[in-house]
Amino acid sequence: MVFFTSILIVAILYYLQADGLIYVTIIAVVAELVNMFMTQTLTKSVEKKSNTKWGKMIEGYKSQVKAKDKTIKELEDIQEESVKKLYNANKKIKNYEEQLGITIDEEIDKSADAPPQEKVPESEKKESEEFIDLPCGSNGIKKRV
Repeated sequence: MVFFTSILIVAILYYLQADGLIYVTIIAVVAELVNMFMTQTLTKSVEKKSNTKWGKMIEGYKSQVKAKDKTIKELEDIQEESVKKLYNANKKIKNYEEQLGITIDEEIDKSADAPPQEKVPESEKKESEEFIDLPCGSNGIKKRV
């Protein structure tokens, strides 16, 4: 477009010389107006294409966020139900303990009355403990000399 306008301006100036200056000015102004209009049209079409492209992507992300929010809400509801069930179960356990007359202190005393575990003499401990220079998890076979 600019090339053809330039050729037209040169031709008019060459043939009309001084009188052609007015025509050349008019042609240049019209060419600039056409150029601005085409640039604006191109800009709008590119903007529209980018808006549709990014709009689709944004809508996809919005739907993903909505789905995740819904899942989170469902999981929170399940958690609330579980907490309520645990609370009710603990209440029932306390009621049953009260009915049977069992207290936590009695259970601790019963476990204290249990026989203590066997104590291994220190001499046997020292014999069984040897320094092994192998990493954890290796199948190190001890070689006796």
